[in-house]
Amino acid sequence: MKLARKIFFYVLLGVATIFLALVISAFLFKDKILQQFVTEVNKHLNTKVDVKKMDVSLFEDFPNLSIVLTDVYVEDSHPGSYPLLTAQSISFQLNPFEVWKGDYIIRGLQLKESETTLKINDKGQVNYDIVKPSTKKEGASTESTFRLELKNIKLQNTKVRYADQKSEQDLHFDSKYLLASIKSDGSLYHIDAEGDVVTDLSINRQTYLGGKGFRIHSSLIYNDDARSLTINPSDLSVSGSEFKIQGSYVWKHKNLIDISAIGKETNIQTILSLLPESIASGFNKYQSNGDVYFNAKLKGELSKKHNPSFTVDFGFNDATIFHPEYKSRIENATLDGSFASADITDSDKAVLILKNIQGNLNNESFTANLIIQNFNDPEVICNFNGKVDAAAVMGFYPMENITNVTGSLHADIAFEGKLAMLKKRTTAQRVTTQGTIDLQQISFNYGKDKISLNNLNGNLQFSNNDLALSNVSCKFGNSDFLLNGFFKNIITFLLFDDQPIGIETDLKSNFVDLDQLFAIGFGEPSAGATQEYQFSISRNINLNFNCDVKAMKYKRFHAHNLKGDLLVKNEMAVSRSITMNTMGGGLVFSGIVDAHNPKAIDVVSDFKLQGIHIDSVFYVFENFKQDFIEDKHLKGLVDANVNLEMTLNQNLKLFQETLIADISFVAKQGELNNFEPLLKLKKYVDDDGLSHLRFSDLKNDVHIENKTVYIPQMEIRTNVTSLKISGTHTFDQQIDYRIVTPLRKRKFTDPESQNAVEEDGSGQSKLFLKITGTADNYRVAYDTEAVRKKISADLKKEVQELKDAFKNKGTKKKKEVELQKDEYFDW
Repeated sequence: MKLARKIFFYVLLGVATIFLALVISAFLFKDKILQQFVTEVNKHLNTKVDVKKMDVSLFEDFPNLSIVLTDVYVEDSHPGSYPLLTAQSISFQLNPFEVWKGDYIIRGLQLKESETTLKINDKGQVNYDIVKPSTKKEGASTESTFRLELKNIKLQNTKVRYADQKSEQDLHFDSKYLLASIKSDGSLYHIDAEGDVVTDLSINRQTYLGGKGFRIHSSLIYNDDARSLTINPSDLSVSGSEFKIQGSYVWKHKNLIDISAIGKETNIQTILSLLPESIASGFNKYQSNGDVYFNAKLKGELSKKHNPSFTVDFGFNDATIFHPEYKSRIENATLDGSFASADITDSDKAVLILKNIQGNLNNESFTANLIIQNFNDPEVICNFNGKVDAAAVMGFYPMENITNVTGSLHADIAFEGKLAMLKKRTTAQRVTTQGTIDLQQISFNYGKDKISLNNLNGNLQFSNNDLALSNVSCKFGNSDFLLNGFFKNIITFLLFDDQPIGIETDLKSNFVDLDQLFAIGFGEPSAGATQEYQFSISRNINLNFNCDVKAMKYKRFHAHNLKGDLLVKNEMAVSRSITMNTMGGGLVFSGIVDAHNPKAIDVVSDFKLQGIHIDSVFYVFENFKQDFIEDKHLKGLVDANVNLEMTLNQNLKLFQETLIADISFVAKQGELNNFEPLLKLKKYVDDDGLSHLRFSDLKNDVHIENKTVYIPQMEIRTNVTSLKISGTHTFDQQIDYRIVTPLRKRKFTDPESQNAVEEDGSGQSKLFLKITGTADNYRVAYDTEAVRKKISADLKKEVQELKDAFKNKGTKKKKEVELQKDEYFDW
């Protein structure tokens, strides 16, 4: 035991002595070592090297001796001042005993925070030709005091750029940590490397593997004389997929590449890993079990005029594809796929083939095939046949805003043709789309409010670029629909932006909730805002619509037995005749909506009202946003013809100054109850019945323009008296009413009243009154004869002029509509 202790002590003492000797030697002979190192380096390099600091250390990589260079700048071999290499630090490892003997054999190398730029200019000259040619004389010793035998290379946070101007290649490689070894044998360098690399490759201005991260374990042979790089079978992994890489790259006379990659222990991620991140990101958690294969080959010349060919064969057999977080899975899946391009940068020559696609999605089988030729001007051939359970699809690949899916569909469809042909009406029909889709009890909830679509049934039949709907029915939210008709140009509309669609269809419905549909179609109002919609008519929508709706509601408006047509084209909507029962009577509507300017939507329309309850009109339209006369004051039935023009904003709010209307009406069984201005007439009309005024048939022509309602004089025969009323009422509630009423028993003694009383020669006196001011603050006063005559004449003349002008304007607009409405469908 004592002997063992002595041996251990002496060994430890020896090691300490050697270590101390090495430290002292490194310190004492540091300047000599550095000077000799610089001398030997300068013998082999013909370029400028700047170093901020040089030092010798035994602690950098003990027991090796390290020569540490800090803030290194190495000039490249091209004319001008351009860096070949910059680094925060470079550390060379040498055997201290060999250094003591004068042999500088570099056995290790460490680079930290380095950037290397390798270039080949358009003349084929490289910028990394920095080693002096050998000047050994014949018969001289081949041994050199300075050699490279790099068995330990460590690269930390390294960036390498390879730019070849002749072949328009710009390759970037980044690595946080890479371990390598290099063994030289004359002009041959055997390189083994292991670590992580991130790539960004640009070839002929096309980007490949941008931002892809790889784990490599490679074995390379670089031949400096032949300018070639041989890749011995090497392992490469990306996104969990493993590849065996081998091949060669030669660039002495021509840039020739021949590299193959074979997937090993591959899965669905192997195929997805090479797709662009924007596409693959949605599938990065999907997994597979089964036999998945992947083989790729890149071969040919790399130059400005030539690019290598690229081929990939991939697929799977009897595989199961699933997402670990979802219930559904595709089982018994098969796929034979290939991608080939004679020029990797020329998408015109690329062909993608996916054939023999088969599988079972939750025990429902399907088959499909897909061929895409020329990715710049794609020609597509595809077909699909199978029954698909809607819940299974959502269980395999959920879609945002769609939940609680049930039902199924059976599809048997095929497509063939160039997609570009769909962009033009003259060529769209040369694209063939055929097949049917049967919808079977499909239901789901949509949006953040989970609006329900229930019992979607019917048949869809494709005929080239058009789609026929046969008995397509569903309940969407509170509304239900039954559609039969055609969607013209549907494929183009779905595949491309800013393409038109023509819809010719018949709609039947038991109930339509426009409040809910507007909220879904035009968006919900912002928090705290009133209920407003952003209304617009797309210029791509062409609609020929016939409807038969039993019931409909919008805010306070309710209608029954709504029938009619609607034409939409060029951001305009036209209806020739829509009939409905509403507000206790009948309504016939025709009109045009011009939404070319979404902030100023023009409306021209005609209404015909039959037996409408006047109090319902005021209630539905919220008393027209005034409280002077309200629905609680009125009763009666109205027949009317209304012609109007107006302009609305995008929230369907009226620009009041644009409203022009001509209203001819007959009111029957009318009542005016507790109307305050009439109650104030009791001072002049001796009758308590003014609080509940009933009148016989009432006719008049009212005109609205310049934010003013013009009421020509009309006679109202009531249960109390006979009144004549005329005047104006502005939208800002300025009122000016003129009233003529028979004067009964009451005697007026004030002098002003004498100018407001007129004898008609039969012993009956008439009293002339006026109500002026605002709806909130008005007064009843006598109307003198001079003022009375002037107002009566002026008002009658002004109303007639306004009515004539409006009729002429409306006739012109209607003629414009008539010229356009038969040109709506030109397909």
